[in-house]
Amino acid sequence: MGAEKVAFVPVRYGPRVVGGAEALTRALVEELDSRGWPVEVITTCALDPYSWTNHFPPGTETVHGITVRRFPTESRKYTRKVFRTETRMLQGKRVSRRRQEFWIRSVVTSEAMCRWLGEHRDEYRAFVFAPYLFGTTYLGVLEVPEKSYIIPCLHDEPYAYQYIYRKLMRSARGLMFNSVPEMELARRIFGEDLPGRVVGMGFSPYGADGERFRYKYSIEGDFILYTGRREIAKNTPLLLRYFCNFLENTGREVSLALTGAGQVEIPFSFRNRVIDVGFVDQRDLRDAYAAATLICHPSTKESFSIMILEAWLAGLPCLVHGDCAVTRHHVESSGGGLWFTDYPTFHEALEFLLDHPAARARMGERGRDYVLANYSWDEVVRNFETVLEEGEARG
Repeated sequence: MGAEKVAFVPVRYGPRVVGGAEALTRALVEELDSRGWPVEVITTCALDPYSWTNHFPPGTETVHGITVRRFPTESRKYTRKVFRTETRMLQGKRVSRRRQEFWIRSVVTSEAMCRWLGEHRDEYRAFVFAPYLFGTTYLGVLEVPEKSYIIPCLHDEPYAYQYIYRKLMRSARGLMFNSVPEMELARRIFGEDLPGRVVGMGFSPYGADGERFRYKYSIEGDFILYTGRREIAKNTPLLLRYFCNFLENTGREVSLALTGAGQVEIPFSFRNRVIDVGFVDQRDLRDAYAAATLICHPSTKESFSIMILEAWLAGLPCLVHGDCAVTRHHVESSGGGLWFTDYPTFHEALEFLLDHPAARARMGERGRDYVLANYSWDEVVRNFETVLEEGEARG
């Protein structure tokens, strides 16, 4: 009888880890564990997605009843050569395969983890890596390709077009995509015969207390919610700029509440209208969804967008960036919100949502129906198991 245990290999793991790929992986691990699947987590000691320093002690611990094996990351050697290589990639210039192989070894790696994967490969049925971008995934998949699966969390970005990632995607037994637009993007870049299917993440209705959130953080009146990493890659500086412009142009009494990790530079004159809540636990986050007037997700690079789907369960309408194929797909398919592509369309959409509470409620209801109809855990687990079985059948 072969090994039954499935190991998930995210670059970071834990309840305090902020990040879509990490949150999705943890939800999937805990759901499979609750259904009796033998699962483990193999990850690094990192917590902060900017420094990647070792925060957690190396070794084995139990998180929510699940065995988590942590290994130290190597200090990132961000030399001039690494910087020049990354700059050329981001500018869309050609980078040789040899230089790409050199570069990936500076993007969060753990030699100890890689060595452990190779030495213990026979104890596991499968290794599920996430997300695609990091050295832990690239080197890990190449170490145990015969049992590797990837939750890529792929974005349409210059990194994705490098040779090393084509090699990575085609080395794994199967891919587990988060959405149809992500799967279509992957097959455009890496080949139509790329194995895998949409797995994603399941959602269940939850109770929340919006008044508790308003009281705890002293928030009154209408407010827009953003949750997740606050950084350029997620377009949060753009959201902040557009929101401040909106206040200047309209004089409306509406606030913007930001939860999550990362630095936020709030202009002094808007500090009474932009509220930096910081990291919140799951109870506070759900209460924030119940309290907010609408949620705004300005990122143009998403593979799934957990925040939108969670917000819809609370009946919250969404405002997304129209250049993001995935979030726009969710909104177009559900009718659960609006999108913008520049400041004039942001202004128009936000003003409409603030002025039309009945339309907001209808959008929230449509979004909720969309999540419940398309993202059940039964369907997610069924597709997860199918990807494993198809990978094993290919030998």
